[in-house]
Amino acid sequence: MIPNDNFSLPPGVWTDDTSMTLCLARSLATFTPTSTSRVAKKGGFDEKHQLDMYTAWYRKGTLSAIGRCFDIGTTVRRALNIYSRDTARGGSIDDALQHIGAELNKQECAGNGSLMRVSPIGLAYWRDEGLARDYARRSSSITHPNALCQEACEVWTGAIVRIMQAATAQTGGYSKLDLVKFFAEFPYTNLELKQALTIPAGIPPPPRGKVDHEKWYWSHHPLLQLIAKTQTESVKKKAELSRTIPTPNALPSSGYALHSLAAALYCFLATESFEHGAIMAVNLGDDADTVGAIYAGLAACWYARDDGEQVDEVFWTNRVKAWKSKLVKRELVEEVADELAEFAANRT
Repeated sequence: MIPNDNFSLPPGVWTDDTSMTLCLARSLATFTPTSTSRVAKKGGFDEKHQLDMYTAWYRKGTLSAIGRCFDIGTTVRRALNIYSRDTARGGSIDDALQHIGAELNKQECAGNGSLMRVSPIGLAYWRDEGLARDYARRSSSITHPNALCQEACEVWTGAIVRIMQAATAQTGGYSKLDLVKFFAEFPYTNLELKQALTIPAGIPPPPRGKVDHEKWYWSHHPLLQLIAKTQTESVKKKAELSRTIPTPNALPSSGYALHSLAAALYCFLATESFEHGAIMAVNLGDDADTVGAIYAGLAACWYARDDGEQVDEVFWTNRVKAWKSKLVKRELVEEVADELAEFAANRT
């Protein structure tokens, strides 16, 4: 919402995070599979179509805020170049995915480029958690085949699915602690994600009582421990709780997928409105736009689920409304969002 000196951009311009999110959303909403029938069903998951959408953004500026690609992650660029190379040689999508997997399934390629764009998967397929999680992994593998990236996309999508299911059920019983439990009990295969998001081994099981149960999580979950420590220090310093930010050593916000996920989840759990969490996320520094994008994909689902008067307090605050009014090419974002919503609705 301020001028971007790195790329000489005016306020309200969204970056590669949003462009790729829009590409994925539009692909899910508009892909038409080959069919022998006269009317093929519109919309669906297809790796080649997604790569075509990303390539159109990269090469032609399609779904860019300014009509050109002005920022792109190294791993995404490499994946799209491999895809374009193989396509030019007449290779199949399977050939391209095999080469992408062989060349980019490395620790140094475990960036946040697939996690930052993954939210449309959960929004489109929230009725089937297993399918959504599988698609999340596959959506990552076309540019970020590293196992950590795939699992990060899977767990983040699973969280969005749980929120969407709770919102549509309108039971009102799903709390942030329930979401913490989802992350804590997820069957991780990646050790780094497991260490960052679960209760350490050797801790006695949680007590049954609701109050004691919550205290147990605050005492033992790594992110909740950090929130409690940071807020305690902020009280001593008389700082505003919702704006208190941990040190970079305590909460890194780099482009590493693990760091970005943990930072985004921290901002969600440490604040009580979309606005405050967003401000915290983009002020962590480092890869701020991506941490903000990852946070927002989950937090918006959470805070917008309340269709009562409280939604203006936790989601559509005056500042958030002002952000929306200043957004460059807002109509394009809304157009793609409507396409995705229509596709999701038609899957009933």
